[in-house]
Amino acid sequence: MTSMASRRWLQAALGFGVAALLAATTATTPAAGTTSADRSPPNQAFDYTEIPRLSENRYETVKETFELPMHDGVEVHVEVTKPKRSGQWPVIMESSPYHGTLADREGTRILPEPRDDEGNSIGLTGYFAPKGYAVVMMDLRGTGLSDGCLDHLGPNDAKDLKNVVEWAASQDWSNGRVGMTGHSYVGSTPSLAAAMNPQGLETVVPSAGLARMYDHQFQAGVPYFLQWAGPMFAYEQLALERDLPGGEHFGQKPEETGCGLPNSSLTAGEAQTSGEYTHWHAERDWTAEATAADIPVFMVHGVNDNAARVPGMEWFTERGGREGDKLWLGQWDHGSGCCPTRRGIQWTYALHAWFDNHLMQRKVKTGPDVEMFLSDGSFEGARTGDRTEIHTDSQWPPASADMLKLYPTADGALSDSAPTTPGSASFAGDPSGFTDPQGTGGVEFVTEPMQQGVLLGGQPQLDLVASVTAPRVHLIANLYDESPPDEDGAVERRRISQFAINPELRSGLSTPAPVLPGVPYEMEPPGFAMAHDLREGHRLVMRVTTSDPDKVPTFATDPRVTVMTGPDATALRVPVVSDRSLVADDVPFELDAPDEAGTPQPTQRASVSPALGGPERTAATVAYYEFDVDEDFDNANLLVGAVPSMPADIDLYVQRQQADGTWGADVASGASGSLESEQLRMDRPEPGRYRVEVHNWAGAPATRVDLTLTFLNSAGEPGSDS
Repeated sequence: MTSMASRRWLQAALGFGVAALLAATTATTPAAGTTSADRSPPNQAFDYTEIPRLSENRYETVKETFELPMHDGVEVHVEVTKPKRSGQWPVIMESSPYHGTLADREGTRILPEPRDDEGNSIGLTGYFAPKGYAVVMMDLRGTGLSDGCLDHLGPNDAKDLKNVVEWAASQDWSNGRVGMTGHSYVGSTPSLAAAMNPQGLETVVPSAGLARMYDHQFQAGVPYFLQWAGPMFAYEQLALERDLPGGEHFGQKPEETGCGLPNSSLTAGEAQTSGEYTHWHAERDWTAEATAADIPVFMVHGVNDNAARVPGMEWFTERGGREGDKLWLGQWDHGSGCCPTRRGIQWTYALHAWFDNHLMQRKVKTGPDVEMFLSDGSFEGARTGDRTEIHTDSQWPPASADMLKLYPTADGALSDSAPTTPGSASFAGDPSGFTDPQGTGGVEFVTEPMQQGVLLGGQPQLDLVASVTAPRVHLIANLYDESPPDEDGAVERRRISQFAINPELRSGLSTPAPVLPGVPYEMEPPGFAMAHDLREGHRLVMRVTTSDPDKVPTFATDPRVTVMTGPDATALRVPVVSDRSLVADDVPFELDAPDEAGTPQPTQRASVSPALGGPERTAATVAYYEFDVDEDFDNANLLVGAVPSMPADIDLYVQRQQADGTWGADVASGASGSLESEQLRMDRPEPGRYRVEVHNWAGAPATRVDLTLTFLNSAGEPGSDS
């Protein structure tokens, strides 16, 4: 498509008065460039459970443990589960700081499905080892049963990963081909290993990971809520617990207790407040090397991840659609207590096919190169697994994506025509956006309603020209999908991207500069990757504020923030995919899904009030609501929603009652950090007695929490509202 034709199509789709050219470009066919072997039939999503010739269970397995010396003499703990018979097996490796504290060494976090007859996840070891793989579980130094000091993905971790990958590739039970995977922190170790280019590493599958620690804490100097503190305190606490009484490393190396503290981000000093990129971050920045790694990467991330924000996958975006790479980009959040992708058994088979192809070297399909999983539902529903359609593509960013430039105007419009005269829009910044992003001080710019659906996919850009009056403040620009007004005139907004910057870092993350009151500055705040279908009749809204639930409001107050408009002022660029090839997302998420949807259990409502608030789950900070999951209903999913009567960070947990009347471990959880609401999703709850544990993590004593328990059938339909 020529640039002029592309421009006209974009204008037509967004409703700016140019004749519609969409008909020839929106057929629901596989994207250009997708290989015939990986195409689904027309108008049908790719079903990974139907891939033929995948490896099957054939072997009994055995587990061995090793204490491997690293470059400096520190020994790291490694467990290997592999077929009991002799042979040379492909290797799947997980490297984690959570083994023994928050997670097991079976890989159930990254692979929660399938489960055994008792409902327990069999994980990487139980799924892959019987099929002819050696599954290697490595405890990062200073965690689990490994000696040494926590390194926060620093130089020692890098050397350790290279060492262990090459060790695994060289063993007589190995075929010399190693692949890595993991979720969250564990999804960051694969990119670090790829950056080190170890002999034998053939592929990595990072889920919700990153390649530099800076992306864990900051978005251009603006701290992420909760995760900002992780490298300061949280990870050190985990490393400390394993050496305390009751910890699995207690008494083994008491002199190493807490020895990782000098490696924490607190050593960066004031930069942990300003968001400046310092030597601490530089030592933990592997983006350039990971981007250049000459191995195929299967990247998995959610645009609404509330713990590992989607900018963490920018190193993969910078690979520019490298041949052999694959991307799953969904609407889901971090999936804490649930699942890494919210794709059920589809994820299991996608990972299985990928490793069979690249490690076992079987000629099996691995699916489309890029799948963007979309949802027309609410922001909360999308994050917890609602699904509507899938767009497939040949590369990331999408091959047919064009950047449409939009200009804010002084009267609040967002148009493709640049204003002819300079203007501005001002507001007073305040911290209330932390709990009320629509009510806080801000300015917003709105397009006309879409004349037809517009698929936004890729990396948006913002040239922000603004002045502030405070010496330090956070500028945050959210992009929203605004629905058409209902019969009462009310509209709903769903966040689809976010930009943020500390103006002090306008010249670079490591080169702070003073901010003078009232002086307009040109800034380029980075934005969240987009994967969203903006439907006909909806509007695109850009709202600029100084606080937001996603960010810590450390510097949110400013008497006057002014956004400059005009021909050479603020401009927004959004990636519009002209080859909008959407298919219904109707593939099964479980192998025994019923052919027809039945009746789900009726909705339940209740209210509970924990006596106190606090970060620990104690008798005083939690309250319970018990309920039954009945037989003879098609309960494919259970959604538990919680709304506090006043701003509070509420966490949710579900436990099942055991035969002896006691309560088992958590079977689902929801912990987003929002002060307005919380939600969890539980897949296919078995009949029995359950309870919802409501934890007032941060809120006033006796805060009432209203609960809604909604059962969904296999078609996603809710039960009757009783």
